[in-house]
Amino acid sequence: MLTEPDDVLDEDLEACSEHYQNIINETLPQYQAAKLAREHYGIELDDKTLNSILQHFACTPSPLHKCVEDGLRNAGLL
Repeated sequence: MLTEPDDVLDEDLEACSEHYQNIINETLPQYQAAKLAREHYGIELDDKTLNSILQHFACTPSPLHKCVEDGLRNAGLL
């Protein structure tokens, strides 16, 4: 049972605000992956390739740039 509902609400609002700022600043992994592919390889990612890259990134300790490169190779784009 929650005894401090205002604390939870404040935490939720803070998390939402941070997430929104990340969307605006394009600092979320999906934006960074698309930017890496575009700027370093000249490739615009389709949804399937982007999802594959993000799944790999979420499940491994590999840095995002390595996941992007691997994802592009797996998709036959490199």
